[in-house]
Amino acid sequence: MTTVNRPSSAWQEMFNQRLMSPAQAAALVRPGDHIYLPVGQGPRVVIEALLARREELRDVTVTALPQGEFGWFEPEFEGRITVNVLYASPFTREALERRQADYTPFMFYGHHKGLDDGRHEARPVDVNVIHVTPPNAHGFVCLGHSVWDARTTVRRARTNIAVVNPYLPRTFGDSWIAVAEIDAFVDDATPLPDATARVYPPPEPWDEAIAGYTGTLVRDGDTIQIGTGSTTGNLVRLGALDARRDLGYFGELTVPGTIDLVRRGVITSRRMTTHPGRFIATTAGNSQEDRDFINDNPFFEFYAVDYVHDPRNIARNDNFIAINNALTVDLTGQIAASTIGPRVYSGTGGQFSFAMGAFMSRGGRYVTVLPSSARAGAVSRIVPRFEPGQIVTVPRDIADTVVTEYGIARLLNRSVRERAEALISVAHPDFRAELRAAARAMFWP
Repeated sequence: MTTVNRPSSAWQEMFNQRLMSPAQAAALVRPGDHIYLPVGQGPRVVIEALLARREELRDVTVTALPQGEFGWFEPEFEGRITVNVLYASPFTREALERRQADYTPFMFYGHHKGLDDGRHEARPVDVNVIHVTPPNAHGFVCLGHSVWDARTTVRRARTNIAVVNPYLPRTFGDSWIAVAEIDAFVDDATPLPDATARVYPPPEPWDEAIAGYTGTLVRDGDTIQIGTGSTTGNLVRLGALDARRDLGYFGELTVPGTIDLVRRGVITSRRMTTHPGRFIATTAGNSQEDRDFINDNPFFEFYAVDYVHDPRNIARNDNFIAINNALTVDLTGQIAASTIGPRVYSGTGGQFSFAMGAFMSRGGRYVTVLPSSARAGAVSRIVPRFEPGQIVTVPRDIADTVVTEYGIARLLNRSVRERAEALISVAHPDFRAELRAAARAMFWP
């Protein structure tokens, strides 16, 4: 872009001209617009200013993974603002259950194809809202520690609004945007929230055993990915990887304790195939202390999901191990992680991408972790078959290894009978007899 060669006064003048209040930025939204809040983005000051304009709006759609409560599911927004949820959370599950919000099933890697890539069914982005650092001396702003698909969506949107927050770290990778690419800037000096306690609750009784078993599956020099969730969220905190050396990291996000592994020299990425000596993510850091460590640290590089979630790029890493949560697994190895029956609970996110990438990686493994039971032991998470309406996140064809607090079930290259036996061995003891009877009825003459 020619912006790079402009004198600094040119970009400074442009930045000052485009600096406005939240209300002025929200006024750029027109009736009928499609607003996109990239994953990990969605600055509150602009959203709240937009909601204050509800009497002026109609048929506005907001596509997002909401990470807070905004009140936009209240009756007064009906017909004015519709929220299209990309990944369910505690802030959206009830609205989805009541049909007050819409839901788009997708995996993060594929979502860019549904925006504006020339396909006839693509949905253009009218307004894109992101957060960025203050400009550097060369007229560029940084997306900080949460890139996701913000960088790629900036290129597609009609109007880009950027909230400037000095608490964002400056990072390396594909995380920088020229001032000229942004149509409106809004100042906001609100400290970033520490969502660790909300997203990752304290360990449950079963988590320590799951962490112990999972740690035995990781080898020195492996490149790892750990997905979001209550069980995976406690793996690192409970020491699953403490004994490993020279791990690499290539994943969408980090769970608590991951950045500590870098500080302690457990994650060095020395043996990573694709980015030796680098930590690759779309977002990283679960606290202000983490973000301070990431700030201006060239060991960390951030890229869009278009790259990080591409199974082909994942598979280029030898000995790649993907570790992700599941809600339930059936006796054939089908893995469900986004719905409970037909009820939306979360989303596919990057799980299928990493499962496929690990499956294709030379020496790769895909590990699913889950407690053996739910509802205080009332139901088994390992079931004979899924109920009608259950969405399969990862098909049984690439099911690999399942871990509960009772052990490790290895499914790859096993018959349905062998899989059933392996899964029953790690099910909760209270349900093994009925699971065994169901397996005999389904798989034996």
